[in-house]
Amino acid sequence: MRLLVPSLVVIASLTLVGCGKDQAHDGGGHQMPPPMVGVASPISRELAPVKELTGSIEAIETVQLNPRVGGLVVKVHVADGAEVKVGDPILDIDDLPLKAAVARAQAQVASAEARQALAKLQLERGKKLVQDQVISRQQFDDQEATLRTADADVAAAKAALITSDLDLGYAKLTAPIAGRLGKIQTTTGNLVQGGGPVPPTYIATLVSVDPVYVSFDVDEGTWQQIGGRLRTAAAGGEAMGVTVALMGEQGYPHTGQVVFVDNRIDNGSGAIRVRARVPNPDRRLTPGGFARVRLETGPARPVVLIHERAVQAQLTTRYVLGVGADGATSFRPVRLGAHVGTLRVVEDGLTAQDSIVVVGLAKIFYPGMVVSPAPASMETLEFATPPAAPAAPEVPAAPAAPAAPAAKAKDGAPTAAAEVPAKEGAKP
Repeated sequence: MRLLVPSLVVIASLTLVGCGKDQAHDGGGHQMPPPMVGVASPISRELAPVKELTGSIEAIETVQLNPRVGGLVVKVHVADGAEVKVGDPILDIDDLPLKAAVARAQAQVASAEARQALAKLQLERGKKLVQDQVISRQQFDDQEATLRTADADVAAAKAALITSDLDLGYAKLTAPIAGRLGKIQTTTGNLVQGGGPVPPTYIATLVSVDPVYVSFDVDEGTWQQIGGRLRTAAAGGEAMGVTVALMGEQGYPHTGQVVFVDNRIDNGSGAIRVRARVPNPDRRLTPGGFARVRLETGPARPVVLIHERAVQAQLTTRYVLGVGADGATSFRPVRLGAHVGTLRVVEDGLTAQDSIVVVGLAKIFYPGMVVSPAPASMETLEFATPPAAPAAPEVPAAPAAPAAPAAKAKDGAPTAAAEVPAKEGAKP
């Protein structure tokens, strides 16, 4: 008989587990109410089919700064990585030798003009003298040649003065475009080379920052669909927009227009290069970085959207939990499409009239479990009305302890109960 007792206990335990399979109970044996979850219907919108691509950010203008004259650097006006406007000073080169060259050129111009004036006077006199046959025709021709030589000397002297003035202006290196500088490769006190037989000294690289180009490759299949629209947009016709996002950004906050399409498909990659011009007022798009590009490939069509956090995964299957009119949940496999912010396009498996669980998924242990649905928002994943806190279960009052029997004295008269009970086994 003793061997049968454990078997009976196991059978009783299995019976209790089987009875609680369909209804959840609390520790006291009371039936628990269905868990409250938030349900919502998919969002129906008009969206165009899109192609998501990876692109690279490029500066529209890139300039390598080099001095045009050599000399000693006397001042650097900018710091590494500074953003400059057109005409902002970059650095100054010692201009005293250049000013001396300008003064020398001015003196040469004055000397040439003096010789020119003298040649003009001699020619005017020679005209009258040759008419009076005082001088020969040969002498008169020599005077004309002398004047022409003096005119050429004046022109050469003025050209030299212009060159000297230009060199003096080149002593101040300024920004030719608006943009951001890289690291400045020289400091005050260094000698720089201005070109000629020796390559000029490299100062810094300046790149434009607003707007920027975003270049991406379109595969041949997509090109066959929208190649005509891309070429029209690049040629200045009907604009074709793209949206751009950096790695880690939610959605596609940057917008631009297609401005260039290459003239051939690359044999190696099977894609054609496309470039979009994107405004960059907040300077978030940095040349050289990568970006996600979203390109519309067709007209808008009605689609169904659900929140990404409402989607569950079982191996390679994506599914949601539907809720019927009786509150029972159901397994609903879905085929997902493109991202739209925190939402996903549902290509197959749901309609806008369905209801799915979006809040409280952790409370559902298996499809078919009965829940208490409450309206919620598909976009914010919040209850439409905050649910009321569940009432605390009533705890039955503990039974009163029985009164201790009155002790009797030796003479049989009752006495008051002892305040502290005697220990078991204690001697009287």
